Amino acid sequence: MPEIYTDQRGIEPYRTVMAEAGLCVQPVPMPNARSVLAIRRGDIDGLFAAVNDLPDLAGVAVVRGKVTLGNVKGLLIVRSGDVSGIGDLKDELLGIWLGETWSKNLIASYPNVIGVPRGPQMMQQMLREGRLDAMLMDAYSLKISGGVPDGYKGIPIADIVVHSWLRAEFAEFLPKLDEGTRAYQKKLFALSREP
Repeated sequence: MPEIYTDQRGIEPYRTVMAEAGLCVQPVPMPNARSVLAIRRGDIDGLFAAVNDLPDLAGVAVVRGKVTLGNVKGLLIVRSGDVSGIGDLKDELLGIWLGETWSKNLIASYPNVIGVPRGPQMMQQMLREGRLDAMLMDAYSLKISGGVPDGYKGIPIADIVVHSWLRAEFAEFLPKLDEGTRAYQKKLFALSREP
């Protein structure tokens, strides 16, 4: 489970809906890059992530759930001004969340990229301190980490689909995982509407 989900929207509701679906899960919050290594080593049995190339990255057989956990926008956060996409960046230092792969093709030819290991909060801090000129972040993580800073704007540049994944030896549990994922979506929606 991405570290960003460790508040009331995350671990306990996820554990509860999965138990109701007939699965006993022990959610572990960890950075995206570490979760790929952990599934490869067998330290975890599954994860949810927006990593369509997870089978290649993990180097082990994995199966994807049929129910998407969510669909969020990928955003380029830049100073207010003329920039309307990555193609307009010149020499700005662009921060990306280390381990996120949705942005890989978008930044393939851009030379001035830094991978930030501690994710959204650290990228926000680096942007405020002037250590980054721009950053790529999904809309959910941006909202949870404080939103678009004053003087900056968010430009939608990608649609990110989040899936549940299991190591292939646990494929028999996919129907229950999908049932729990549907329930988790409903729970997240209900929590998002609370004042």
